[in-house]
Amino acid sequence: MNPESKPKGRIREGFRRLLRGRAAWALTDQSVVSATNFLTNVILARFMGLREFGIFALAWMSVQFVNSIQYALVISPMMSVGPKQEREDRPSYYGAVLFQELVIVSVCFVVVYAGLRLVGNHIRHVDVGYLAVPLAVSALAYQAQDFCRRYFFVTVQGHRAFVDDTLSYLTQLPILLVLHWLHRLSSVTALWAMAGTSLLGLAVAWFWIEPVAFDWPRIKAICAQHWKIARWLTPSAILQWTSGNLFVVAAPVYYGAAAAGVLKASQNLMGATHVWFQGLDNVVPPEAARRLHEGGVHRMLAYVREILFKWGGLTLAFALLMGAAPGFWLHLVYGSQMVQYGYVLRLYALFYVIFFVGGPLRAGLLALEYTAPIFWSYLAMTVFSIALAIPLARWLQLNGIMIGLLGTQVIFQGIVATALLIRARRVKKSAHPHRPLPAVAK
Repeated sequence: MNPESKPKGRIREGFRRLLRGRAAWALTDQSVVSATNFLTNVILARFMGLREFGIFALAWMSVQFVNSIQYALVISPMMSVGPKQEREDRPSYYGAVLFQELVIVSVCFVVVYAGLRLVGNHIRHVDVGYLAVPLAVSALAYQAQDFCRRYFFVTVQGHRAFVDDTLSYLTQLPILLVLHWLHRLSSVTALWAMAGTSLLGLAVAWFWIEPVAFDWPRIKAICAQHWKIARWLTPSAILQWTSGNLFVVAAPVYYGAAAAGVLKASQNLMGATHVWFQGLDNVVPPEAARRLHEGGVHRMLAYVREILFKWGGLTLAFALLMGAAPGFWLHLVYGSQMVQYGYVLRLYALFYVIFFVGGPLRAGLLALEYTAPIFWSYLAMTVFSIALAIPLARWLQLNGIMIGLLGTQVIFQGIVATALLIRARRVKKSAHPHRPLPAVAK
């Protein structure tokens, strides 16, 4: 027998295990979501032009912002605490989580609407006030449907998440194509189309949510438990938008809305990685929490390392494929208007390799319910971004924007990795304290 066959066999078996069960549903579901997002951005960039697509991309950032707040306040704590609930406690626990979700989406609806109205009224050269209503409705519908899909993964109902996302995402593609055929495709109509399909998915998901109980003392207790996790994640989510995204916002300030379109279009080509990035994000945090609960820190860290090496290798392979011939891929997908920006795609490929590392590391910290380092990481990134976003954008143009984005990820991964290793070592010591040596026999 060939001695090399054993390691190869173990690698193949490792991938088979990852592609079975919960991970299989998560990756299949994320394939639908990521493919649809990719095709949606291609349709909008090709048929609306770089400037209008840039306006849409900047507006959609507000939806992503409020969704990151929801993720910090509701979804991340649910992924950490939910898998640890006993069966008899599930109705009251998920009732409390649903109450939190209803409050969050209502507040975010008001924030998005008022924010765009304020910008439209006071900053005249940024005409986005007309997007306030469709964008606020899109934010509410998108957040609510995203909560449902995450809930299905936490409660081990990945097949229902897949069906729901198929209805919510795939239906928007023919609608956008029909709008283009009717010469009605714009930022406004695209947002209404996306809001409508999200509401469709939400309506279907509502029938699959298990019975919940609303008990006010239990709601207060769960909110307090979630806040212990979210109190660091929430300011981290806000700081994220004053760190890496500060570089993205600096681009259109100096070079117009088309610059935002170039960055978004290049990032979209790396969007294939979202199949496993976000697919694993639905599975790895709750699975890391389960392994910590059942087998301790050693088992949880072994799982994190497994994800890092196996899926990190796939990320590196895809980045090399994109970075080797960026002009070819840009021309193939977007046409000749994007060929000159191959260097942006090459730098985005490197960015995604570094960015991937953060997912499994965050999952380890969430499993330990230790989220303070995530906040400090984003604070360090914010200081870096405030200091260098404008100078890099002004001096090095889009190259400077990408160098700044890469720098923020190096800072984040370094701090989070160090914190995870230190915390895990402390937990191990507290779980296995040194025992006194037995007395020597006289």
